[in-house]
Formats: sequence, structure tokens, C-alpha cells
Amino acid sequence: MSQLLLSSLAVVCPNCDGYNSPRSAACVLCGQALAESAAAPPRPATTQPPPAVARPGTPPGSRPVAVSNFPGGKVAEPVLPPAPGAIPPGLRPSARTPPPTAAGLSVERPSQPRAPAAPPGIMARTPGPATTRPPPPVPDSAMPSRPGVATAAPRPAPPAASRFGLAVVAGSARGQRYKLPVTGCVVGRQRGAILFSDDAFVSPLHATFLVKDGALFVRDESSASGVFVTVGGTEALTPRTLFSAGQRLFRFTGRLEPQPPVTGRPAIYGAPMPLGQVVYGVEEMLVGGRAGRAVMTAAPLLTIGLAHCDLSFPGDEGLAGRHCELSPTPTGALLRDLSGGLGTYVRLASGVERPLRPGDRVRLGQHVLQVETLG
Repeated sequence: MSQLLLSSLAVVCPNCDGYNSPRSAACVLCGQALAESAAAPPRPATTQPPPAVARPGTPPGSRPVAVSNFPGGKVAEPVLPPAPGAIPPGLRPSARTPPPTAAGLSVERPSQPRAPAAPPGIMARTPGPATTRPPPPVPDSAMPSRPGVATAAPRPAPPAASRFGLAVVAGSARGQRYKLPVTGCVVGRQRGAILFSDDAFVSPLHATFLVKDGALFVRDESSASGVFVTVGGTEALTPRTLFSAGQRLFRFTGRLEPQPPVTGRPAIYGAPMPLGQVVYGVEEMLVGGRAGRAVMTAAPLLTIGLAHCDLSFPGDEGLAGRHCELSPTPTGALLRDLSGGLGTYVRLASGVERPLRPGDRVRLGQHVLQVETLG
């Protein structure tokens, strides 16, 4: 066969029957050497398209791929579907191909955790550097308490300012006004926030004004002359209770009970006791604790005032015409103020806290203080 004819005919691979370019040294499909097959008698050239050739490794039943010759002696390379698991040209694997394992052995690789699938309508985003601002700090008061973690206790609200004041309406300090602290104050001649150092009837520590639960109280601190508070209309008296009107001090003696005769001893001579009547009395107390004038009566009322009363004191400018009156009760007497604002005062027992209202007056020695409310 002439060399000219051999140079124009395609070379068929004896292994895969694939067509190769003339004088090819190896098959472009399977790599089989074609040096020995070059001397083999060539197949007659034909103008018909070559038959379809099935690629080795193609699954049974798949359609073979046709191979055709182009003019000029060049042959088009067959276009075959990629084999299962094959990587298309131009794409590089992201990881190296694992080495082959021995027959019957499988290698388990640690599975990488999958990110949870995004719900429908939400696009999954690749984690990247945070670009949003951090959330605002949460105050400690909004955080739940945890065991072992000390939480700062809330600060107590500052106490509200006292709304009570005292105005001096009688005595050497008349006209002075005092605003009471939130807890009250002490009054005395030598100790306290309010001092009456020139009043001989005021003890060194005389009285205490207290503010509790929005109310004002006064308490006698065992003073020598006592603490007196105005009577709001009427006041029940027990025997030996002291009360004051104007510049006078009185003591209610209580009911006068007849003394039973003593067997074997003579009876004491005197005026007969009124039959069926209650006898009670009031006596004036002088400076130093001595008794002065006294009135004993069985009348339903005992009156004290400036004139025309059971006990009258015409020279006392602090008394009204009929300043006050007493009426007997089974347990003592009922004191009624009739002064019209001048005031009738009753002495407090030592250590007893007496509530005060705006307008009430408190007598400490020769000084009188009136309770006021501050705006």
C-alpha cells in the first residue's frame, strides 16, 4: 500500500475500535499503542459516517456516540457523556482524592455538622464578620437574680419633709416659729432643738415632739411642771388630775366619799353629808405644789371663770367670764371648755404620747406653742 494512502487514512485502535488521526502513535481514547497496528491493512475509506462506537465502561443500554471524519484527514474526537462520578473538565476537586482502600474495608470520615435549613422565605446567610451594633446594656434592676451573685439593694427613697411647725403664742419667745424635723424634736431649758432657757418652770429636758406615720405627737419627759394640752370640747377627768385655765392651775379631787364609823372609836363631829347626792370638789394649786382655795359641791355643775362662778378670779386676764365647767360622772368628772379660744389645758401623764392636730396648743411652763401645718 502506498505511503500516500496510509497518510490519508485514519488509524483504528485494535483495542477499542476508536478512530485516530493518521500515523497516531497511541489511541486518544484508551491509550493503546498503535505502532504495531500501523502496518495492518487499513480499512477501506468510505464517505459514509462511521458507525457509532460505544465507549468502554458505558453502561449497557446507553446510546453510543457517533464519530465522524472531517475533510482534510482530521477526525473529530468523540463526544461521550461523562461517566458516573467523573469530574467535568475545567473543574478541580476541592479536596484530594482519598487513597484506595483494601477490598472489603470502608473508611468513615467524621461528618461535618450541617447548618440548619433556613425556613421558607428566608435566605440563609454565610456567617461573616459582625457589622451590626451591639445591643444596649441591660440595667441591673432588669436582670434576674442568680444564686451566689450579690445584687445591689435599691436605695430607699429620701424621707419626705415634715409638714408640721410650732408657733410660740405666749411667753418670752412669743412670735418665734419652728419647723419640726422629719422625726420630731426635743424641747427643754438646756437640752433640745427648741430651748426656753429663761423659763424657770421648764425642765432641762421637758418634752418631745414626734412625727410618726404623718401624725404629730407630744410626750412628757418626766418634767417637774408637766406638759398641758388644750381640751378639744370635753375631756374626761379622773381623781387628782391637773388642769389649767388662764394663769391658774387646778386639781380635780374626785368624789367625796363618807367615811364609815370605826368600831370602838368615837365618830368625828362635822356637818352631815348630803343624802342622795354626789359631792365632788376642785382645789387651786399654788406655786410649789401647795393647795389654795377649794370648792366642794353636790351641784350638777362646778364653774370656773373671771366672775360669777364657783371659782372666780377677777384679776386673771387669761380667763373668760365663764371659762370652763365640770360635771360629775360615775368614774370622775367631765371637763368642758367654754373659753371661746382662750384654751383650757389638761396635764398629760408622764411618758404618754398625745396626738396633736393643727390648731392645738401645748403649754410648757409659761410658754404656749400652737401646732401649724406647713405648705
